[in-house]
Amino acid sequence: MTPSEHIDHIEELINKWHVPLYQSQTTLMKGLESMDEFKLEAKDVPLIIKLVENPKYDIGLFAGNVSLHNHDCIHLLLGRGLRVKDEAFVIGYTMGSTKKMWRWRKNLYMFCAKYLFPDGYSFGEEERFVFNMGVMAGVNCPTDLSKQDFKKLENKKLKIIREELGLDKQLLKDIYRLEKKCFPDSKESQRLL
Repeated sequence: MTPSEHIDHIEELINKWHVPLYQSQTTLMKGLESMDEFKLEAKDVPLIIKLVENPKYDIGLFAGNVSLHNHDCIHLLLGRGLRVKDEAFVIGYTMGSTKKMWRWRKNLYMFCAKYLFPDGYSFGEEERFVFNMGVMAGVNCPTDLSKQDFKKLENKKLKIIREELGLDKQLLKDIYRLEKKCFPDSKESQRLL
């Protein structure tokens, strides 16, 4: 396989990866293992993304900064893939769960995501909408997901973790139904349920 073919193969795997909400009997560890072939390493993340989302660079501008490991865990708990709308929802939900996403923070993050993030990471209007839905849903989560030690939960089933952390699965389903209706041409929105 040539380097170009390898990159195309990895991109195809990333675009297909998705552990939907209904796969609730999967353990967190099994879900994480399903990403082993293609998951990002910290060195692969663009600096601007690290400055905005990584806890090591947190200067108090944004809420919900998490490690890559915890971010991957939240993807699994929310039943989201790895495409841009999925990222927008996961980041929004995580930030919302902190209960610290005041308007100025939301606007600053969306400015960065639209104008400063590189191609493949940047948010268009649809992603901004999904991000805002994520923030609103996250506010309803009784647990600040950015403060969780997911390593301690890796042997538990996704269903149990969602219950323990207070994720409202019905609310997520309702939001995903709305997203499917709003974005009928979006692959990531159409595969949610």
